[in-house]
Amino acid sequence: MERRTTSIKIDPDLWKKVRKYCIDKEMDVSDYIEGLIKVDMERKNKGVKTSTSEI
Repeated sequence: MERRTTSIKIDPDLWKKVRKYCIDKEMDVSDYIEGLIKVDMERKNKGVKTSTSEI
């Protein structure tokens, strides 16, 4: 699968928490974020309301 490099702006404290979580779980932050996006998109396609449904 091809992957695109991008940048995001994120709260520094949240970034630290995400990095620590991913280190503890031995996963890449990019894989974690990509997984969250996929789950959210699948829910939206099924019509499930999420906290980001209005975005």
